[in-house]
Amino acid sequence: MKQKRIGVAGLLVMALLIVSLLLPACDGEEEATPTQAPSPTPTPAQVIKNPNVFVEATIGEVESLDPAYAYDTASAEVIEAIYDPLIYYDGTSTSEFVPRLATEWTISEDGKIYLFKIREGVTFHNGNALTPEDVEYSFERGMVQDYGAGPQWMLLEPLLGIQTTRPSEGELIPLEDITSAVEVDGDWVQFNLVAPYPPFMAILAQTWSSIVDKEWCIENGDWDGTQASYEALNDPPSGGSPLQAIANGCGPFELEFWEAADRVSMLRYDDYWDTPANFERFIYKVVDEWTTRKLELLAGDADWAYVPRAYIGELEDVEGLTIYKDLPQMQADAFFFQFDISEESTFVGSGQLDGNGIPRDFFTDKDVRLGFAYAFDFDTMIEDGLLGEAQQVANPVIDGLPYRNPAAPQYSLDLALAEEHLRAAWGGEVWEKGFILTLAYNTGNLERKTACEILQANLFQINPLFQVRVQVTAWPTLIRSMYSSLLPMFSIGWLADYPDPHNFVYPFMHTHGTFSSWQNYSNPEVDALIEQGIAATTAAERQTIYYELQDLYYDEIPSFMLYQPLGRRYFRDWVQGFFFNPIDPADIGHVYNLSKEYLD
Repeated sequence: MKQKRIGVAGLLVMALLIVSLLLPACDGEEEATPTQAPSPTPTPAQVIKNPNVFVEATIGEVESLDPAYAYDTASAEVIEAIYDPLIYYDGTSTSEFVPRLATEWTISEDGKIYLFKIREGVTFHNGNALTPEDVEYSFERGMVQDYGAGPQWMLLEPLLGIQTTRPSEGELIPLEDITSAVEVDGDWVQFNLVAPYPPFMAILAQTWSSIVDKEWCIENGDWDGTQASYEALNDPPSGGSPLQAIANGCGPFELEFWEAADRVSMLRYDDYWDTPANFERFIYKVVDEWTTRKLELLAGDADWAYVPRAYIGELEDVEGLTIYKDLPQMQADAFFFQFDISEESTFVGSGQLDGNGIPRDFFTDKDVRLGFAYAFDFDTMIEDGLLGEAQQVANPVIDGLPYRNPAAPQYSLDLALAEEHLRAAWGGEVWEKGFILTLAYNTGNLERKTACEILQANLFQINPLFQVRVQVTAWPTLIRSMYSSLLPMFSIGWLADYPDPHNFVYPFMHTHGTFSSWQNYSNPEVDALIEQGIAATTAAERQTIYYELQDLYYDEIPSFMLYQPLGRRYFRDWVQGFFFNPIDPADIGHVYNLSKEYLD
């Protein structure tokens, strides 16, 4: 789910990299350049450890193996290795695509009909042959499931003109609406859009558009094509998908086993339709403790490791590593307020404004939200928490996206203003009685821990009656707590699904958006503007709309942005083939592109 102080030359390089994200591949996009070149001709000391295995040591525990359900980067890294979509991004490009399970495609002149010819001779990991019917089923099944915290809104919007299959409590859209949106015609699959939708190809290139085996899914209790099955499987409980812990794709690796909170092991699929992967096994390993990850990387037991920003100095100039720096990530982190905290929450103390907790509608008072925003030290967060390798952004239309307003207002640390708003909050009761609440962050994420502690310290400085507790939580538990409205506030990042402002303002601000729906935030004026923005046909129209949305975000403050980071990647120097694409959810890039060797 995320400006460094550098010299003029560094700023120019970053600007050029970000601009390149918005240009087609033919305009000279290049791979990210490592700060240390891989070692030259191998010597006896340059022995490659476990040459047929790639081990990734990270902090993100997988949430689900179901590509239609999963909407987090940890799950996506594994799903990307097991499944294939119809198309994929062409190298570092964010606008050009290459064939995968589709060999060719056409788009109608009116931009409403997309046709894809399905590749022949492809098999799933269980030996079943890929058919166009599997492709049709994959997309219909995803929309039928429509997990509330999942990615299906991106398909429902262009195909059906809606964001959810549940227009009101206890009501589902007709199944026929879903099944008529995707059709088979011989070797081709046709998508029928309700209106032109420029990001549609990019949506098809991601993990939620992975192709599943219809026969195998039904055998495992998934949607069987009937109305009854649709009603039973729509919006499953957290972790309740039939494909939650099993997988059968036609990607380069097949699932060997998944041990929750430990690792996912995948074996090379030797009958892969393309050239088989370079590794016999790919292990996605959860190693929460930094020192352990570091030692595994240095010993060669891990080929890539997640390195918290606070510890990057420990690996500078270390032999045997290739480090990629200053990667212009299209992501941002923010703090989100919960407008209607669940009765089941254990993070609100007494649940009353009595000095021992907070009421469940605590953040509906705008003065509370403003007080928290002005109490946050953005400069310290960036300089200390991210060692300067980030920039503050004003709103969800972040740097690198079209229609960003560079002059948009943003919040900054101002303890006097914070005190003024908190004195006014809840008619003065907040100031007089104080409060207790708990903030949570995901295990191993030191940047989010730092953000929580900055807010904790500054609120206490303003008034010692303001008590914020900080709690570490496993990633899947944290995600489910966010979705279930259990957290009074939460910090999470958003990585672009596709490089368009709609992909940020919708999850941050729309009633049915990923984060805003978790927050129970809704504003009909905002919803209308967002829907007009994606439907607008001229750049001038879109700019006017997105500028207005950026102003509304500042005025309403449903959340506040923390930072947009620059990226780093730490590999053993024997790993070759990495290139950076800011839309790829995997920190290692696609594992299929990697190999372990020393170059001459």
